[in-house]
Amino acid sequence: MNSEDGIVYLTSLVALGIVVVGLLATLFHSVVLAPIVIIGVVLEIFILYSKGNFSHKIENIERACFIITFIAIICSFILLYKPM
Repeated sequence: MNSEDGIVYLTSLVALGIVVVGLLATLFHSVVLAPIVIIGVVLEIFILYSKGNFSHKIENIERACFIITFIAIICSFILLYKPM
């Protein structure tokens, strides 16, 4: 296993951890945390499909995940502070 494959493997494990912890937090705490699970799933799919030239692809994945995360944070605040 070369170092790039190891980085892809470890990064996908981190994304899987985000999904598991996000699911537990959503189930036991609040539905407002659901975007974290969605972001984790998207991140894991992106990482597992990136093969070869990982450093260039991870920058594009990072940019896409930043935009997705920013939108999810905005939606979470809207759901959290919506008038009843």
